[in-house]
Amino acid sequence: MMDSQGSAPPERESTIVDVAVIVPVGERYDAVHELYDAYKRALQASGCNYEFTYVLDGDFPEVLEALKQLQGRGEPISVVKLAKWFGEATALTAGFENSRGDVLLTLPAYYQIEPSDVSKLLKEVQGRDMVIGRRYPRTDSKLNRLQTLVFNWAFNVMTGSSFRDLGCGARAFRRRLAEEIPLYGDQHRFLPILASRQG
Repeated sequence: MMDSQGSAPPERESTIVDVAVIVPVGERYDAVHELYDAYKRALQASGCNYEFTYVLDGDFPEVLEALKQLQGRGEPISVVKLAKWFGEATALTAGFENSRGDVLLTLPAYYQIEPSDVSKLLKEVQGRDMVIGRRYPRTDSKLNRLQTLVFNWAFNVMTGSSFRDLGCGARAFRRRLAEEIPLYGDQHRFLPILASRQG
């Protein structure tokens, strides 16, 4: 199903990792170097020890090459390449299984949030099981905003929850949550409500 490429150098194996950053890469992604550097600055500002695990959900040679370049300059990055497209839930699960750290931080491979806000997620997850990002103010099309509003409203009415942006891929949570809640299909979108029902 998958093959691991470009694992972290041996000297990093003994390093304590506080935060495992999982970045699933699908059809949509932005400039790898630029976005990685922006995320890295936010993580450094938080003062935590971190490692990145990029999961390529299919064949993305240009992304793989960019990640190898980052590894070449000594960045704490490992890469998991799925043999074909499986979907984001499977990509995230592969990232969880191939990473270390008590706190898991999932980040999109494109500019869905301001990278500088990553440190806010890490601050808020202290003492909590999970924190999810919210895209506000939204800068995408009115149609996308309307679809998100209707989806979240309908979902909250059906479940009695009060989430504002289940579609945001920026989330910080404890590893035990990922270990207790298996993901498949499109369930990654509903991880917050699954976690809530789990207690």
